Amino acid sequence: MKRIFFVTCLLTFAFMVSAQGGQGGGQRQGGQGGGFRQQTPEQIAAQLEQMKKDLNLNDKQFADYKKIDEETRTKQQKIRDDAGGDFEKMRDASTKLREEQNAKIKAALTADQYKKYEEIMAQRRQGGGQRGGGNR
Repeated sequence: MKRIFFVTCLLTFAFMVSAQGGQGGGQRQGGQGGGFRQQTPEQIAAQLEQMKKDLNLNDKQFADYKKIDEETRTKQQKIRDDAGGDFEKMRDASTKLREEQNAKIKAALTADQYKKYEEIMAQRRQGGGQRGGGNR
């Protein structure tokens, strides 16, 4: 009888551990499975460098892009914090923020660079982006 109880406890523990897997090493936030993976500073830096390379940004464009990205990340975190679990509120504010970000980026890039930027972002939204390199 003790053996059955022990095996049951062991299996329950194994199930609980496996159910929490898949968090990708990042910090999960936002309950009920609707969380996000917070990127490390190294991942963010790698993503920025990749974008510089992919878009062929000059130093000024890269500085502008980096500033826009940092501002957006800060505002996005505030949106998450202020939403208090209200997904609708967070989604609406995030959509508006993304539109503002895209307008600023469009002003900083050439038409060809912005077209390439849109292609990259569309690919990321479809899950074809750089996993581990930093999706947003």
